[in-house]
Amino acid sequence: MSAEDLPSRKPSSAAKRRYGTGSIFEKRNAWYGQWRVRNRTITRKLGPIRTPGSREGLTRKMAEARLRKLMAEVTITPLFERMSIEEAGERLIQQLVTKGRKASTTVGYESYLRVHIAPFFGDKSIGDITKEDIEEFFAVCLDSDQSIKSTRNYLGFLHSIFDFAIRKGWVVANPCKAVEKPEVADEDQDIRFLDQAEFDALLAATGGPRSRRKPGTAERVKRVRRLRDGDRMAWKRIGAELGIAESTAIYLYGLDLDDTGPSDPLSEIERVLYLTAAMTGMRQGELLALRWMDVDWMAHRVRVRRNFVRGKFGTPKSKRSSRSIPLADEVARELELLFRRSSYQSDADLVFAHPHTGRPIDRSQLLKRFKSALKRAGVREVRFHDLRHTFGTRMAAAGVPMRTLQEWMGHRDFKTTLIYADYAPAANEAEVVNAAFARGASINLSINLSKTGGNSEQESPANTGEGN
Repeated sequence: MSAEDLPSRKPSSAAKRRYGTGSIFEKRNAWYGQWRVRNRTITRKLGPIRTPGSREGLTRKMAEARLRKLMAEVTITPLFERMSIEEAGERLIQQLVTKGRKASTTVGYESYLRVHIAPFFGDKSIGDITKEDIEEFFAVCLDSDQSIKSTRNYLGFLHSIFDFAIRKGWVVANPCKAVEKPEVADEDQDIRFLDQAEFDALLAATGGPRSRRKPGTAERVKRVRRLRDGDRMAWKRIGAELGIAESTAIYLYGLDLDDTGPSDPLSEIERVLYLTAAMTGMRQGELLALRWMDVDWMAHRVRVRRNFVRGKFGTPKSKRSSRSIPLADEVARELELLFRRSSYQSDADLVFAHPHTGRPIDRSQLLKRFKSALKRAGVREVRFHDLRHTFGTRMAAAGVPMRTLQEWMGHRDFKTTLIYADYAPAANEAEVVNAAFARGASINLSINLSKTGGNSEQESPANTGEGN
């Protein structure tokens, strides 16, 4: 038999590849590569297939080279074998800080990582964490009385860590995507706020002289003065020595022990602070960061441009939070009096500065004083944030349009503003309901029904032979 009579044969496929070298295949006019890492199959698109006579796309040899490069990028990394979830989380937070993410956000993430995530996963490699591990973490959080909302926040941060690790090539999949998150139960929509009597009582309980001192105050004053004048110790070190805040040490140093009824300078500031919070709806951090340049007495406006959260100044919570709010006459008058008494009167100085340091008032100290003022006033316990709700409910009840209220309060989402809609009056609604249930309305309704009785009889099931 001649060679021409032999049956033709297609070129044989490439020799079987060695284990661990991956494989390539064609799909939809493109080359794809596939290989396994830590018992997981990875598939990546390598590029379009080059057609004969064209210089675009990849030949098989070029696709092979790109596959080897991708395999090296994913597998040749020492971090993949030993990096823990804590290390990956710290690197993500560092990147967020570099990109300018707000301190309040990054500090919250640090707390999630330090308190909840890192202790649970320990030194386990991030590449070894599975969907089942995430679900177990979820269950442990809920069993330890963590709220569903908080636990979902932890899962959201975990999700971000794994997405970050994928971009870095440390892992090949995000196990959080397969975890079913429990639904957050509907929260109580009732909001707390102060009525006029409670608000007046709160203001009356602040701003006056304090006739009583806590036991041991005189001794503490003497110790502060001895450390400051005798030992020339710095304020911060004095605070650490006595277990008090630096601002408290400065306050005690200047306290007049011979005055039986000393005026508390902070009480004068906090009274105006509470008044401004309730009559502008500003957040606590926005109030603590307010400067004299932000108060426009001529235009009767307060402009929110900064925030003070977790010990740092920054921009407001969202873009909408940078805003302008009407300045009521009472607030303007009290702020002007505060300005005259203040030792810090330049444009860049804080409105509610600590009288001895010029710095923002310590948040924990402010909250303690607020609770104490409520107790002295005989007012039920509410949060400082509820002064903001007091503004929202009062403005809604006064008929301010919801869109305008959204701008004044700096809500990013209009749905947040709608929690005050129940307090907004509507024209003639009560009169409409009264009229609908009046005797005359019932007679008119009967007359109207009798006039349409012909149509009713035609559509009645009894007339059509249809049963219920």
